[in-house]
Amino acid sequence: MKHLSVIFLLCSFFVKSQDLAKNVFSLKPALGMNFCQIHGDNDAGFHKIGAFAGTAINAKFSDRISLELGFYFSQKGSRKNPTKDDPTFFRIHLNYIDLPLSLRIMANSKYFITLGPSIAYLISSKVDINYSDYSDLFRFNTYEVGVNVGLGREIGEKINVEVRSSNSILPVLSYGFGSTIFYPNPVARFFNKGLYSNMLTLIFSYSIDLKKKQTINVEP
Repeated sequence: MKHLSVIFLLCSFFVKSQDLAKNVFSLKPALGMNFCQIHGDNDAGFHKIGAFAGTAINAKFSDRISLELGFYFSQKGSRKNPTKDDPTFFRIHLNYIDLPLSLRIMANSKYFITLGPSIAYLISSKVDINYSDYSDLFRFNTYEVGVNVGLGREIGEKINVEVRSSNSILPVLSYGFGSTIFYPNPVARFFNKGLYSNMLTLIFSYSIDLKKKQTINVEP
């Protein structure tokens, strides 16, 4: 609930900021595709494909800098297909409501960089191992906290395409008691608490300007 309170406060910030900002706010509906993997599942590669859809509110502070609050449905997880040498199959399918807060910086007239944190709420999860449902054995964490870095390009005045890298900094599935391994590297120890989500997302978005209505007084 504390995380949801923070989200509502951020939304309120965007609404109230319209009275202070001189620049135009915009709504950015988006569609995309996730290429996913999970660090720690003993398989490498972005083999799991998931849907990405939603919208964002963009607050433009200058010609180069803006801030975006997104609200997306995002499918994450991992997948291992059977091979000749290893017939094992498994799939982790995770459905999230994802809320990234991104600082957007124009590198030049066309290309932009996005970076910032995100919090995601787990809607549902499913684990298939060798075509059998093992979902009840895995208790994925309700919230995922991560960081995002993206590179995008404006196509015309309204359409944007972006490739975004997303990585969880807290585990999506925690290890059980006594399951961790000690590493002398402090960074490795920090990320040795469970399974972590890694993802590349291809995003297409469309900008809709939210202009204030102006009242025109006509004197007789």
